[in-house]
Amino acid sequence: MLKKTAVLLLLSTLPLGGMWGCASKYGTQTTDVVRFPQCYSPIQQLRDDESRVHTSTAAGAVGGALLGAVVGALTTGKVSGAVVGAAAGGALGASAGYASSKSQEEREQNARMAAYLKDLDGDISGLNAVTASARFSIQCYDREFRNLIVNYKSGKLNKLELQDAYSEIKSGIGESERILGETLQKAYDRDSQYQAAINSEVRQEQSPAASKKSPRGRAAGGASPADAVQAKQVAYRNTIKEGERARQEAQKTQMQHEEELRIITS
Repeated sequence: MLKKTAVLLLLSTLPLGGMWGCASKYGTQTTDVVRFPQCYSPIQQLRDDESRVHTSTAAGAVGGALLGAVVGALTTGKVSGAVVGAAAGGALGASAGYASSKSQEEREQNARMAAYLKDLDGDISGLNAVTASARFSIQCYDREFRNLIVNYKSGKLNKLELQDAYSEIKSGIGESERILGETLQKAYDRDSQYQAAINSEVRQEQSPAASKKSPRGRAAGGASPADAVQAKQVAYRNTIKEGERARQEAQKTQMQHEEELRIITS
């Protein structure tokens, strides 16, 4: 009876809604996908991948919390023990779920250079994925827009049908551009953190205390840990530039569409 009471109490207090309803880093979906699911597919894949990470984390938390509740109740013989066990188990379960679903974790600003090298690899990979997905989506919508214009000019579509179809294209490109913009802003913030970490490492290497010792962490060629991160940071900044180009492509495509639509429907 105590075990049942503990589990029921646990389920009533766990923030399950927050676990399963984590806000997406890609924001809310704003595109009503009807005619062009193939164009929205890359963006949907980004959302699905993120959702799997959240689901794994939440499942680990719930599983850990339930186990903690049972152990706590059996150990203490009290409902309070179940609540304490649930809290501890939930925290451990969430950590395990997150670790199993996400290979690269956020590091603190002044973490060691080796950790930042790993983080940079993950950030470059993540930004590349968002850029590639957004670019593919934008180019797909552009092709469909060209088809719409051809069909409208040939009389296969009336003006209302053209406008209705275009609204989905416009929304899809806009959502891709917004996701790119928000992702790039985070990338700029991360780049600043990396630079701060590099500066901190350089200051340590150049400090009087460090100069009395052999160069810390230097390879045979004289490269320091900060040198390695700086080289990787160059690649990261090049990746950011690619993202910016894709975002500019989206903005340019939107303006071209608006102008062409205005001309043929006026």
